[in-house]
Amino acid sequence: MNYKHLLLPVIITLTTFAACKRAGNSFTINGKISDMPEQNVILEQVNANDIITIVDSQRSDKKGNFEITAVSTEPGLYRLHFNSNKYILLSLDKGPVTVKADWGNIEDYIVNGSPASENLKGFIISIREHMRDVNTMSVVMDTLQARGKDSILNVAKKDLEDIQTKYTAFVERYADTTRYEPNAIFAARMLYATAEYNFLDVFSQTLSKRFSGTRMTKDYNEYYNKVSAKMHTAKPTEGRIDVGSVAPEIELPSPDGTAMTLSSLKGRYVLIEFWASWSKQSLDETPRIATAFTKYKTKNLSIFGVSVDNKKEEWVKAIKDHKMEWINCSDLKGLSSEAARLYGVKTIPFNFLVDPAGKVIARDLHGDQIEDILMRVIK
Repeated sequence: MNYKHLLLPVIITLTTFAACKRAGNSFTINGKISDMPEQNVILEQVNANDIITIVDSQRSDKKGNFEITAVSTEPGLYRLHFNSNKYILLSLDKGPVTVKADWGNIEDYIVNGSPASENLKGFIISIREHMRDVNTMSVVMDTLQARGKDSILNVAKKDLEDIQTKYTAFVERYADTTRYEPNAIFAARMLYATAEYNFLDVFSQTLSKRFSGTRMTKDYNEYYNKVSAKMHTAKPTEGRIDVGSVAPEIELPSPDGTAMTLSSLKGRYVLIEFWASWSKQSLDETPRIATAFTKYKTKNLSIFGVSVDNKKEEWVKAIKDHKMEWINCSDLKGLSSEAARLYGVKTIPFNFLVDPAGKVIARDLHGDQIEDILMRVIK
């Protein structure tokens, strides 16, 4: 999850208000920021391709009142930029909008007259709550690690993984379902392209159908196409295998001691699934993996299961109990496994989808994402 998008590193272009006087819808922002020092309040448009345009600025009075009027040709994402790098993010199209806040707590602003901005504020509140949960869990994990409580630490790690997985799903669902284009693109930009490649690939394709002919959609797709091209030409770095990388060789023993190699499956699509018998999330994913395997095993799909278990009996029992009728292998070294280190796997479940040429085409697939991408790539 890319939280740094909230304060994007951007290229800023300067325009004048007169330059914005073109055909379109006008909107007026009436603001009152209590206890705010008198200052220039800047209205900036946040484009989908990391460019911020200064639309206009107005001087506030001693009571924190200001008014800014602008013209838009389509709905857009804007922010009010104050001194001390304080911002209020707005999703605007037309009509009068009122914004109220206290200077000392500007994040708890109130916006009226813009349903899209109110909707966006609710989304941002959820983001902040999630970040607080993550920060709390990080403190807990640091404390447990310092005290050497490894068994409890493993539980905390799984809890953190669950928080992250659920929240990523929430952001994706919001991006897919909101009826406000600026909000959808804002949410999509918060996702790491390498980790959520399969979702963003579909999102980019469907965006033009949801919001046809807009400049914002064009800018986003240009941005995403550049990111996608860079991922596909990227060289793998040690400890991390990204989309576009060649999948490194894995050679590990099966339960009966037979050496299993990833290279033996070249020419097929391969889902490399890192899992463990002690991971509830791993076992919860198993039915979906089994469904995909049953549907596509005769259509050039193999599954290469890599367990990060420590105890052979528990590993073998899980394979049998959960009917994992695909290749399974492990060196029984837990997350210290050479394969896990090579692929940069630090949490489970985690997987990589490899094409017949041996290149990674997706990673970290969960739930319905697995079958969704298989449906697209396997004919």
